Amino acid sequence: MKTILRTRFSVLLIAVLLTSGLSATAGDEAVRPSQFNLKAFVRASLNFVGGSSYKADALVEKLQSKPTDRVCVCEIMELQNNNAEYSNVALLSEKINNGDMGHDYKIAERQLTKEKKQMKAMFFDNIRVNTKIAVATDCLSLYIKMRQESLGLKLYDILDADARSAIK
Repeated sequence: MKTILRTRFSVLLIAVLLTSGLSATAGDEAVRPSQFNLKAFVRASLNFVGGSSYKADALVEKLQSKPTDRVCVCEIMELQNNNAEYSNVALLSEKINNGDMGHDYKIAERQLTKEKKQMKAMFFDNIRVNTKIAVATDCLSLYIKMRQESLGLKLYDILDADARSAIK
């Protein structure tokens, strides 16, 4: 019974907040994800729950100073089957950096090759790779950066090369 009352109260609260005129406009400018300020967001979130802004600054610094411990290999492709054609599709593979970056890149690249074989066998008649990128960062950050530069970029998948290479 308590859960039903909490759920109803939460839905009512959200409805009231949405209809109470709490709207934001960008004016003449457009809002883009690159304008997002992580430090301000974390600080406001901690202030809302009663934390100090010092903790927010320390948390953001810790997140931003994290060393690169992953490698990412990305291929941007054109995919085609009988029904449709898709261009500018990104397939990414991420591997934990164990110190031998060349070997880690090869494992991540091998997983991309296996996935492309699966894609060709199951879904697509023609797969053509336009661009290949290998960097020492996590794949999500790479995808977000590439998405900012190329607005038509579509994400197919981010593969975990560590988990996939463990399965033989």
